[in-house]
Amino acid sequence: MDSNRGTARRVSQFAESDYCYGTGTLTIKVERVDWSRPVLYDGENWYEVEGVEVAVDGRELGRRQALVRGRRLNGPPGRRA
Repeated sequence: MDSNRGTARRVSQFAESDYCYGTGTLTIKVERVDWSRPVLYDGENWYEVEGVEVAVDGRELGRRQALVRGRRLNGPPGRRA
């Protein structure tokens, strides 16, 4: 997965099992992750993500919010791996 923060927003892809609610792979230019309010779901932390959904051919489909599995996201700014 590409970076999910910063000024140059890269496209991130999440498998259907790694986000709620939708079907198929979610391709999105992540603009914001709400690190302050994790949601405990299925024994893991999930986070609200906002951005622009992107089609397979690269077209922007519009604004999108999704709940994404925390382990599929890069950590919050300032966190060291």
